[in-house]
Amino acid sequence: MDTRRIPPSRWLRGVAWVAAAAGLTAVFLAYLRPGLMMSLANQLWSCF
Repeated sequence: MDTRRIPPSRWLRGVAWVAAAAGLTAVFLAYLRPGLMMSLANQLWSCF
């Protein structure tokens, strides 16, 4: 039985990079909304 790992194809690696970049861009754009930042700060503060 051959137990060597097969490396992911270039296509799959490219899709993973695009998905990661899109996710990071969405997070960074969400932080530009002051209302979201205040809501997150209030939710965090209410935990203590």
